[in-house]
Parts: sequence; structure tokens; C-alpha cells
Amino acid sequence: MRTDVLTSARNRGQPRLPTLSRLPPLTALRAFVVTARHASFARAAEELHVSTAAIGQQVRILETHLGQTLFSRQRGELALTEAGAALYPGLADAFESMVESISGLIRVGARPTLSLVADSSFAARLLAPRLGRLRQGLADVELSISTLEGGRFDPARFDADGAIVAISEPVAGFVCETLFDDAAIAVCTPDFAGRHGLYGAPERLRDASVETLRDGGDDPAFEWTNWLRACAIGVRPARTGPRFSNQPVLIEATLAGHGISLLRQSLVLGELHSGRLVAPFGTPQPTASRYHLVTSPERRRQPEIDFLLTLLRDRDRKIGAAA
Repeated sequence: MRTDVLTSARNRGQPRLPTLSRLPPLTALRAFVVTARHASFARAAEELHVSTAAIGQQVRILETHLGQTLFSRQRGELALTEAGAALYPGLADAFESMVESISGLIRVGARPTLSLVADSSFAARLLAPRLGRLRQGLADVELSISTLEGGRFDPARFDADGAIVAISEPVAGFVCETLFDDAAIAVCTPDFAGRHGLYGAPERLRDASVETLRDGGDDPAFEWTNWLRACAIGVRPARTGPRFSNQPVLIEATLAGHGISLLRQSLVLGELHSGRLVAPFGTPQPTASRYHLVTSPERRRQPEIDFLLTLLRDRDRKIGAAA
């Protein structure tokens, strides 16, 4: 009896396993991994700088190659099928390994770099004073710091090693690590509080001569109505002043004696400790948004990111305690 015939009969019906020469196209595999990470064709297209249609086409190519459906729509949302969920972890790890291998080769013989994008308020009030320790701890690292364009974090355009931003919920597809808890606090200069009799007297907000300054962000904790309600203070301010989109500018207006402001406590701890600003009434109220260090899963592995996170958390423990 011929053994080759027996072997052929025994193997008949078994799937043909892939080899390097028979893998699906790399672009299709990449499109699948990024789409699965974002749970969105549109966001995957933004990250890879292609059209949504191109992402859909690459995913279909992969599904055809594998003979299995990888995504389904559930209540209008994109979700992995059982086959897609089984495929994703291994492929995601493989692409991370590829990125790390290529990055490691590029870094050999070159001076390491660390590029940061920071919320302008954090950069001005909390990061700049710590540059000495940053430079000391990252002596051999070329450090680059820029502020967010438009003040908002855009994951699709993010290409730095890390971002320091105030967010209220995690950003899909990124590692988001909280730096510290924070609070909204009503502050003014001692002179302003004295002239208007504000110490322990929130009812003085009914006086039209007391101007309340406001933050222009979307965190509800910085709305005077919400903050007063949270403090159980039944007062409605008589006079509302300008709304500022930038907290450092609002801080300067407050220091100049132009009114009483709701500010992020982490940004004015120095002024409160020195007595340049005072909190005449009320209690600090938790903010919906907190500062986070945001990185991609690949770049989170950089030792420089570990050092930065440790430094910021160590220096800012007193902020969390005060909040």
C-alpha cells in the first residue's frame, strides 16, 4: 500500500495553515488592528491617514483571505465577532513588537528624545517650574515640550511621546494615567476679599460690585451655579464677569484684583500657600476632569515616560491631598 496515498487521504479536509509566503497583506492586517482598537472605521482611517472606504476595503480583503467575518454591527456600534476577538490580541502584540524593534534600531547610536504635548495651563503653571528636575533626570534625553493647539487633545493628530491633558474619561486606544485628583475652588486676592467683606460671607456675591470671573472650559465644576450648589450655598451671583478660555490668564486677572474666580486648585497652590490668593468661603469641589498622562501603548514602554510619570506624581501628591 502506498504511504503517500494514505497521507493524502488523512490530511484531506484539514485547513491549509499559513506560512510567511501565504500571509494576508500587511496593510489589511494593520487596518484590522487599528479598527479593532478604536472600534471605528472612521477613527482608524484618521490614524492611518487614509479614507474610511480604504479601511473598509482592507478589512474585507482580510475577511476574504481568512474566510471569516471579523466585525459586526451591534446597535449601531462596531464590534468584533468571535473570530475577530480571537485574532486581535496576537496581531496587536505583533505590531507593537514590530514598532518597538524598528524604534530600537533607530535609537541605537542616536540621542534619545522625549516629545511632550501639554495643556497650556499645566505647561505654564506646573511643568515649567519642574524643568530643572526634568532636565536633571533626563540628562541624556533631548526634551521637546509644546502646548495643545486649540487647547483640545485630538487623538487623530497626536504624534508625540506623551500628552498631559485634563480629561474626564479615558481616550480610546491610548494609555491614560491619572496624575492626581483636583478641585474647583473660589479664590481672590486678600485685598479684594477685605474690600468686599467676602470672608465667610458668600451672600456678598449678591452685591453688584462683586464680579465673578469664569473659566471657558466645558467642566461643569467651574460653573458658579454648580459650585455654589455643591457647597450648599443658596446664593446667585449678581454680577458675572468675562469668561476666560485660558486658566493662566484667568489667574492673572484674579491676581490683579479684578474679581473672584473659580480656579483649578492644582494651578494656584503656590499662590494660596504664599497668601497672594485666598479662599474666602466655600470648600474645594471635585472636578469632572483631571490631569492625565496620555501615551500610545507602544510609547508607554519608553523608560523616559516612566520617569516623567513618577516625577509628576511625586511632586504633586500634595495637590491630591489638598483636593
